[in-house]
Amino acid sequence: MVRPKDACSEETWNRIVSAARHELVETDDGEVDVSVRQVATRAGVSLGTIHYYFPTKENLLEACLDVYYTRLGALAFELAPLLMQTDTRAVIEQVTRRFYCFAVAERRSLKLRAKLNAQLGYLEPQRARQVRGPMLDAFASQIGSMGGLDVAEARLTIQTMTGLIMHLALLADADLEQIAGAGGEPGRQIVEDHVARVALRLVFPR
Repeated sequence: MVRPKDACSEETWNRIVSAARHELVETDDGEVDVSVRQVATRAGVSLGTIHYYFPTKENLLEACLDVYYTRLGALAFELAPLLMQTDTRAVIEQVTRRFYCFAVAERRSLKLRAKLNAQLGYLEPQRARQVRGPMLDAFASQIGSMGGLDVAEARLTIQTMTGLIMHLALLADADLEQIAGAGGEPGRQIVEDHVARVALRLVFPR
């Protein structure tokens, strides 16, 4: 592909991604998508420049998740020392609660992640190598040893909890009201307590 005249720097790449993130924030809460043409206008670049950096819209949307993964990595780094504490049940409960609260705060990014997973059919390979794999390696052996699980079972347990947390974090207030009996923060507190109990049952099945 011929390099467009305005495709000149890392700054251009960052400007395009920043514009796409702003477009995502401004779309209706029920939808996570962008118009590439509007992104080009906001970023002050040509459509050709966007396609030079991001051959597909999915590539652009994936780049919008970089900040989310940076925050997720920071949370995992922050929580890792907890796994060395001796009160294993308290550790599992605290880690689960922290991840649920993080998921609630990052609902917009989770919706985008779910959308891209549905379109591709699986987690984007680079994310799987750079994010999911290392996080599973970091947590599976520790959590497995706490509950007497082998590493494979610990990995599946983490994936089960991840899916549950993502699903429950995305519940709208009306759904919370129907399922948990309360909406808003009271409803989310009920769900947080629930996921903590589920995590304890999965890691300590006996």
